[in-house]
Amino acid sequence: MSTVPPPAASAHGPADPVPPVVDPPAGPRALSVLPVTGLGEVKEGADLPALLAEALAPLAPQAGDVLCVSTKIVSKALGLRVAPEDRDAAVERAAVRTVARRLHTRVVTSVVQIPSGPVMAAAGVDSSNAPDGPLLLPEDPDACAEELRAGLAEHLGVDLGVVLTDTSSRIWRVGVTDIALGAAGVASLQDLRGATDADGKTLSVTVRNLADELAAAADLVKGKASGVPAALVRGAEGATDGDVPARELSRTGTDDWFRRPSLESVWVALGLTPAQEPIARMSPEPAQERIARALEVAALPRPGASPFAAAARLAGDLSGDLSGDLPEPPHIVVEPADDGPQALVDAATLAERIRTALGAESLGEPLPALPVRISRPGRATPAPQNPSDEEENR
Repeated sequence: MSTVPPPAASAHGPADPVPPVVDPPAGPRALSVLPVTGLGEVKEGADLPALLAEALAPLAPQAGDVLCVSTKIVSKALGLRVAPEDRDAAVERAAVRTVARRLHTRVVTSVVQIPSGPVMAAAGVDSSNAPDGPLLLPEDPDACAEELRAGLAEHLGVDLGVVLTDTSSRIWRVGVTDIALGAAGVASLQDLRGATDADGKTLSVTVRNLADELAAAADLVKGKASGVPAALVRGAEGATDGDVPARELSRTGTDDWFRRPSLESVWVALGLTPAQEPIARMSPEPAQERIARALEVAALPRPGASPFAAAARLAGDLSGDLSGDLPEPPHIVVEPADDGPQALVDAATLAERIRTALGAESLGEPLPALPVRISRPGRATPAPQNPSDEEENR
């Protein structure tokens, strides 16, 4: 507690007593994010710890600081490049598994899981700020972070936390941010369970992803256009009190609740192999396109099974106002190849697969109601009179 002397008495009498000034309670420390400048273009074979130590010297790094480094300059120093024409093959080689593929104009983007755990577009293969060819991510970013940390300690005589960062999108969020791909000497996860909040309630589920927060904060002074590939974060309380590798930040295996998007999940359930899966577009797709894809997907037999002895087609017109009366409301007709029992069973199976595939296509944007009817050879099947027909797609 500190005090100030009371003011002198005035001509009007003694002054009112002044209460003592109480120091504010200790709160969170101030956080500083300092750009690391002067690195220049990193070439293959460069001694990255030496380059970074020299650039860090003016910032007087100290224990508790965390250095966030763009993984791109690690890839440059390691020579992890491919020729532009080999980019797609490199993405395929780097993928542990494919999560989804999407068509954007004429380019197909593969969203895949990489060996270190994260799910990333194009396996993180990046052509920006890569004049000598697309750059690949290191297979073990945590090991790279540990090597960099040891080298910096040798040059600087101080143990820093190190986070290797890269830009990534996030599920259910628009835009990109930097995340931690590798970490060494950093409490990447801070388990707050058992602590209390400001109201005295016990926290039961909160585990803070500190490494990603540090990476995102550092990106505010880095970025693709600034030529600043590293930043020093100072004042993050407890940031270097543990050592949790970044691979612990990814939900993989049984912990991954969203291994495939909705469309792809249904396609897997219908028995499609990865090679058979269509590629949906990133941009909104018209109903006709999605219906055609559903018919195509449904008609593919499961691996090892014979082709269906039945075929399906869209009847009626989808281009008009579906809310009004149409001469022939749109519907799906399934036609057995003949009147035999196997063809009839195949037609019924195909009809149910079509309803399932249409349901998957409707998850993002509802399709118009489309009844699915089986038309036996030689027998006319009347078109449904309205979309609420009892056999409409469910």
